[in-house]
Amino acid sequence: MGNQQGVSAYNTWDINAYSQLTGLSPDQIQQLYTTFQQQAAVTGGRMTINQFKSVYASVVGVTWNFDTEAERIFLMFDTNNTGTLSFEEFLLAYFLLQRSINPAQRWSYAVNSYSLNQPGYLSAQEAQLVLNNMQQFYNFPAQESYFNTAWSQLGGNVNGSVPASSFVQTLVPLIPEAQIW
Repeated sequence: MGNQQGVSAYNTWDINAYSQLTGLSPDQIQQLYTTFQQQAAVTGGRMTINQFKSVYASVVGVTWNFDTEAERIFLMFDTNNTGTLSFEEFLLAYFLLQRSINPAQRWSYAVNSYSLNQPGYLSAQEAQLVLNNMQQFYNFPAQESYFNTAWSQLGGNVNGSVPASSFVQTLVPLIPEAQIW
């Protein structure tokens, strides 16, 4: 997330890998990639906020006024503050916005895209970052109890870390469903 690389040609393995990671079909990944390429071709292989809004306005299932949330969400995924998204950032944003996929699956995928000190595990600081990103994304009030409860239920290991997927699976049910759709 957040690197400066342009869009490269994705092969069948990449499409299948993204499909396996996200749970979206290879055809859906290919369609997203094609849409991204069409939009980003004008801007050097990266998507601007207006292109992002255009693509999301056409996503089936968007039932809220996306334009009011688009900038906040776009900026969350523009991690290097370039004003553009790579395909990987775009795919992550798309996946997290899919209300038909349960939040634990969405956030497990998101955590896998993080640059972690120990792949597959979260330190307390990284776990807090996951929660902070959830709060920013869903725009719900900060509650230290969510983190404290999840962290204590899992108990940090000797290195002070917990399995990333376990943290997400423990954290998501603590947050009221109305806040985390």
